[in-house]
Amino acid sequence: MTYIERYLNGETKEVYKEITDLGQEAFYADNFTQIDFVLQETFKRVAFNLNIIYQELKNIGYQFTSDIKYDWQQPLLPPDPNTEILLSELKSKIRERGHIPLSLEYFYKIVGSCNFCWDWGVSPVILWEGADPIDIPPIKDLLEMVYDDYDCEDILISGDYLQKDNVSGSCYNIELTATPAVDSLLHGWDIPFIEYLRLTFKNCGFTMADQCNYESLTSFCNTVKPKLKEI
Repeated sequence: MTYIERYLNGETKEVYKEITDLGQEAFYADNFTQIDFVLQETFKRVAFNLNIIYQELKNIGYQFTSDIKYDWQQPLLPPDPNTEILLSELKSKIRERGHIPLSLEYFYKIVGSCNFCWDWGVSPVILWEGADPIDIPPIKDLLEMVYDDYDCEDILISGDYLQKDNVSGSCYNIELTATPAVDSLLHGWDIPFIEYLRLTFKNCGFTMADQCNYESLTSFCNTVKPKLKEI
């Protein structure tokens, strides 16, 4: 069976482990054709899951940003129509430091962006404090953080769970790789980006939900989880 056949058959983790083990061989033509299909399916599922979670959060009256002035404040945005151009510009700016992983590229091409953070400016009492809602900025905003002659070995993707709760914290940064890679580490979690997304959907959009003790969050996850697709 091919990678995509096995992935569709439920071997999601096993397929990605084998893809990772391929290293640079993942980019050989015969392998990459299959891997491209897997990545496309993965991020279609990511988009599907985010939409399900967004709708369910709206159903319970979750306080998303109410006074939206910038794209990064939007709970969900589809891919920017200029994504390919913006990705090329991003790659040009970081070329001396490394490569962004394909996982991040496909996120921007297929998913777009998301921000499920609570609007603590409007409602200071955060519904599920410490739950760490998913928050990945639009490609335009990511690009603005990458200056000319960029000299860092990673790129800031999101504030950590403390920043999201209006507490001084740190950041989640995605690692630039020395050679092209299908995926790379998300520093702050120290797991690959796709594994981070997998963990986040296991916790229904809130990466640390299983470390929190809120009956309403448990109830939310019990309602949402059966509707989500494995990635």
